[in-house]
Formats: sequence, C-alpha cells, structure tokens
Amino acid sequence: MATPTIDERRALARGHVEWGRVVIGRQQQYVKELRESGRDTEAAEKLLLVCERTQKIFERDLTELEKHASSTVHSSANASY
Repeated sequence: MATPTIDERRALARGHVEWGRVVIGRQQQYVKELRESGRDTEAAEKLLLVCERTQKIFERDLTELEKHASSTVHSSANASY
C-alpha cells in the first residue's frame, strides 16, 4: 500500500474535522434534551468532552498538515528560481 500524499492526508484530516463538528453538535443537542427532560447527563457530558478533545486533535493535525503543505509549495516555488 502506497504512502498517502500530503493532499490525501489533508483531505482525510478535513473530513475528520467536518465530521467531528457534526458529532459534537449532535452530542450537545442530546445533552440539552436530557437536561431539559430532567434526566441524568453525566455519561453524555463525559462523551461530549471526549469528542471535544478528539476534535482539538483533529484540528491541530489539519493545521500542521496545512503548514507542511504550504511550506512544501513555497520551497518548491523557491527552488525553481
């Protein structure tokens, strides 16, 4: 199996970030519904925290990949002069 290109890795990371936002939104809504109905929210809130922490990792990974891709493009452009 070939090593993914930087563009493939960035696309995958973008997908993780986008999907993470969806998951967090759904979990926030679930916590809200539980709270409004007077039910226990502890487990749902813990899962929300895990999702939020994971999202930060996904976003940090995407940021690093974007920086790497940007520096690679600039390095290539400078090398051709």
